[in-house]
Amino acid sequence: MHSITIYIDESLTTREIVRLKHEILAIPHVTDVEHPRHDPHDLTIDYEAHSSLPGLVLEKLRSQGLHPDITSA
Repeated sequence: MHSITIYIDESLTTREIVRLKHEILAIPHVTDVEHPRHDPHDLTIDYEAHSSLPGLVLEKLRSQGLHPDITSA
């Protein structure tokens, strides 16, 4: 199992975060998405080993007009 933490520049509403979590969970190999309440800009994504997954997640977020950065992998 691998994890990445993504920082999203934009401030998102609870509804937007829930929608994003569901969309990211639909990406093959993603097993969990966590959004800590104490840091509204971070998402932690757990996934099965797959080399291109971090890029797929960034692509998904950017296609929605967001500005994500991987802060840890």
